[in-house]
Amino acid sequence: MKPITKSTCTSKTTCILPWIALDRNSDTSNPAFAPCCLYQSQETPKHNFNDYWNGEELKKVRQQMREGKKPAGCWKCFNDEDLGKKSMRQSVNESRLSPHADLIEKSDSNLKPLQVKLLAGASCNLACRMCVSHVSSKVHKVWETVGLPVKDPYKYDETSEKIIKTNAESIRYIDLMGGEPFYNKRIQNLVQWLVDENHAQHITVYVTTNAMLLNDQLIHNLRQFENVVIIVSLDAVGLKHEYIRPGANWDTIIANIEKLQLNRLNVLIQPVISAINILCLPELIQWCKNRKLHMTQMSLVHEPEALHPKNLPNALKPLVDKRFTSFINEPSTDSSVDFIKKLDKHWNTKIYDYMPEWKDVYNNNSETTYIERDHALYRKTLEYTQKIR
Repeated sequence: MKPITKSTCTSKTTCILPWIALDRNSDTSNPAFAPCCLYQSQETPKHNFNDYWNGEELKKVRQQMREGKKPAGCWKCFNDEDLGKKSMRQSVNESRLSPHADLIEKSDSNLKPLQVKLLAGASCNLACRMCVSHVSSKVHKVWETVGLPVKDPYKYDETSEKIIKTNAESIRYIDLMGGEPFYNKRIQNLVQWLVDENHAQHITVYVTTNAMLLNDQLIHNLRQFENVVIIVSLDAVGLKHEYIRPGANWDTIIANIEKLQLNRLNVLIQPVISAINILCLPELIQWCKNRKLHMTQMSLVHEPEALHPKNLPNALKPLVDKRFTSFINEPSTDSSVDFIKKLDKHWNTKIYDYMPEWKDVYNNNSETTYIERDHALYRKTLEYTQKIR
């Protein structure tokens, strides 16, 4: 084993997350442990904490990083860096490597998780059109009703809650995700417990929320944490957002964002890019600028496949050229219109009542299908969305 030096800790392969983070991959109904959401396990996924945290795979990842090697499961970050993009590894290291670099020198047996992602389960108050059945209880019901194939919703992460409570004195970062985290009373109770037990004062909490359920008591409790980052999911402005996320109320969301700002809590806006809202992004970005709201990295719909941005009807793609400085000039691989119509029928809506540019393709759906490389399109999407920030 090579000696560990300062240069090792700041090498081009080191990431602090394998030493501090207990993440979950929420792409399945039974999420496994991982050092981050991008990591792709090279072995059988681990669902038991001890099997993962003290297991050979994670030990191997740490050792490879100590030796300046690139672990195979971390290829997404290294691929980003090879393409000249800023990776998650680089972003995380900027804020967390320095305060925790000494852990890299410690024996694996002496490590405790400092960062925990807690999945609140699939319970959710909205039925977002671009969401999937195992992530939202409301979407699960809608898909069953309209005849779309469903997966079992993932459950509340009792294991991670127990780990947080057991290690509360050493925990420094908590990431709360759903469904809608605040729709689950157990999340609200955990927040209250961390405040009552005086642990909140040394914890930074990140919450991804639709901002519909924030109340005065919850905001008061959040203020007791060392730092809070509220990531609000917004996909468009006004009625367009309400169309995309059935059950949402724009006025309530704005009022709650203003409450968060008045209480000096950090608010970030995160849209989910899909075929439905890609034409709405310039308006949303301008709205954020006008309100001095920062936009975090946009996420991209991969499932349901029909709503991937590459499947925007070809007839609408020229409109994107007009609204963006560049666009994915790729033919569609699947019809987004059929998928949108199926959900419109359920909700008794028409997308063109909210986004008029869809009317012609909606009423005269004729798409040519091709096979395209998904990864290349993903990159192009990020490139042009970054240009208009």
